[in-house]
Amino acid sequence: MSTPRTSQPNLPPSLQILHQKQQEYAGLQALREASSDLLGRVERLAEMSNIMADGGEAVGGVLRNWPHIFSILNLFAQNTERPSSPSQDDEPEEPLPVLVRLPYGGETTTTTAKENPGETKK
Repeated sequence: MSTPRTSQPNLPPSLQILHQKQQEYAGLQALREASSDLLGRVERLAEMSNIMADGGEAVGGVLRNWPHIFSILNLFAQNTERPSSPSQDDEPEEPLPVLVRLPYGGETTTTTAKENPGETKK
């Protein structure tokens, strides 16, 4: 490989080689910085895609529940559409599933307050 002449042709060959190596090293450092910047961007992109994948799973879970919700709404609609007079068909009706409401949340009481309601705290 031919050695390109620097702007200072009066330098000895060893200093010219040193100058070339310094330029190569500067280029290598720039390449390392660019590589680390690219790596950081790719890692951020991977993190964002993981967040989007988790969001997609959440949306999929919601979409999976819609048929169940519509079947429950259909049960309510059947209860309101049913006439109050007995049907004239002699066919036995199929029993409908029963919907049960369960309480949740709310205030909880401690057992000591229930056991000793007359006592006051000291």
